[in-house]
Amino acid sequence: MNVKETEPEVSTMTALFTTLPGLFQHITRTYQNPVMLACKKDDAWVKFSTAEVVNIVCKIGAGLLELGLRPGDRIGIAANSSPYWMMMDFAALGCGAITVPLFSNIAPENLRYEIQDSGMRFLFVDSEKQYDTVKASGGIVERFIALPGDMNLSDCISWDSLMSLGEKRMASQPGEWERLSNDVRSTSTATIIYTSGSTGTPKGVELTHDNLVTQVQGTALRFPLDPKNDCVLSCLPLAHGFERMAAFYYLSTGSSLYFAEEVKKVGEALREVHPTVITLVPRLLEKTYDRMRSGADSAKGFKKILAQAAFKRAWEKIPGVPATLKDKLFDALVYRKLREALGGRLRFIISGSAPLDHSLYGFLLNAGFPVYEGYGLTETSPVIAANYPGHLKVGTVGKFFPDVEVRIGEDGEILARGPGIMKGYYGKPGETAKTIDENGWLHTGDLGKLDAEGFLHITGRKKELFKTANGKYVAPVPIEQALCNKLADMAMVIAEKRPFVTAVLFPDMEGLKRLKPELGCAEMDDASFLHSEQARAYMQKAVDDMNTKLNHWEKVQKFHLADRILSVDAAELTPTLKIRRHVVEEKFRAEIDAMYAA
Repeated sequence: MNVKETEPEVSTMTALFTTLPGLFQHITRTYQNPVMLACKKDDAWVKFSTAEVVNIVCKIGAGLLELGLRPGDRIGIAANSSPYWMMMDFAALGCGAITVPLFSNIAPENLRYEIQDSGMRFLFVDSEKQYDTVKASGGIVERFIALPGDMNLSDCISWDSLMSLGEKRMASQPGEWERLSNDVRSTSTATIIYTSGSTGTPKGVELTHDNLVTQVQGTALRFPLDPKNDCVLSCLPLAHGFERMAAFYYLSTGSSLYFAEEVKKVGEALREVHPTVITLVPRLLEKTYDRMRSGADSAKGFKKILAQAAFKRAWEKIPGVPATLKDKLFDALVYRKLREALGGRLRFIISGSAPLDHSLYGFLLNAGFPVYEGYGLTETSPVIAANYPGHLKVGTVGKFFPDVEVRIGEDGEILARGPGIMKGYYGKPGETAKTIDENGWLHTGDLGKLDAEGFLHITGRKKELFKTANGKYVAPVPIEQALCNKLADMAMVIAEKRPFVTAVLFPDMEGLKRLKPELGCAEMDDASFLHSEQARAYMQKAVDDMNTKLNHWEKVQKFHLADRILSVDAAELTPTLKIRRHVVEEKFRAEIDAMYAA
């Protein structure tokens, strides 16, 4: 089945720019924002106006040219998200260079691999740890550039030195960076973004300026912003393709973009900035809910009874059904306070990168949180489909994005085609040919279906359909989501070529604080509790309840409750917090084998 938007949608931005340097020029011509970019430092917000950003970007660009950067060179950014990250990106892109974003929490071996694979000549760093890791690998990086901070590295060009070099170049070659920016073509490669590598070695996704610009233009149609009223809080890494494209869009509208100091302080930032827009991954929404629930459970007397009744109603009500008098009362007394704790002004909470639990999605909508779930891949720049105002259905990832074609293959695989499809995997033509067929269709590896209203449903992962020893297929992701609760923060299903389904569960250390008193184990330390009969019985009941909703071959017969969490540093999680199955299975080989022992 081949399906496309029946009525072509044209963004108002279509004629304004065709490249990312063109997008930057559009911003500087159109807006004079007193707060274009901002970040938190020493408990105060440091703000950059449009004029200040233009001045710094031009100096960075000229400084890079003075250091020998050439069009087509790869330049890495291994730094936490900040205004400096965005300014470095715009400056390098204006030189005609190709930026390679690197997650700040990336495993050392992956950092070294991505630097080598991309042929990176220049690298921005914001920590001595990253610098030491790269230097120890004997890599090919010719120039290290330090962001503003306390780093003291002898062979690393300081931020002030880069600015001085830029001023020197601008004096000797006036207008050079601007001319190079104008020479950038829409078909030129803008960036190489490495996939998370949850199942193996990361691959470099090569995206052009046109890939990203068409996504920016599509986003303008789905989520229009008004710079007079809207401002944005960013809390995801800019190395994440979803957040970076979104950041380009936010800035193209003239809206102020604030960067949260760290994920743990997002709540504080929300209450200070009062944003109208935020992009999140489901894990952050789950943690946000856990904090809300914890607050409700810790209330006293009538407040606790009221909060628990309101939470129960939000879980049970079908989203979209007209509010009753009881719902309006709960909104005035409970839900409004929950929204105020997140700043009180949010118009768009855009969720992507992983599936959002349907029940949690319904709760958030019923509590008045404007959540819109979307779907896409790094390889599609990234959005394929999204729910948006006036077009929202829980349990789906929405309708097709503008200019995106979708076809459901005979085997149920979602195929996508359009201007957002990647140029290819960098240096891997064979892998590219396996993913993009001769007709331009990108094979996503995800399984899905379309309903009569044009909403896309994700039904599973083609490569994550486990086949048991009995020939039955098991989709692990829905089971893993259902296994998560106050005790288990993450779950990994085992089923491939096995006689029955098992799971390894990883603890929720925050959830334990609430759960231990409930089970009469408040005095136990965490390690003792995780090995206790009470914890085992609690989890067994959760597994039994879940199994009632599964086919007999999908039921989890045994589980192992681990006594530690997984980490990115140990290469057990990707930087976007997805489990690296092959790594974790190997590390827990003994525990897994024990579950299948006679």
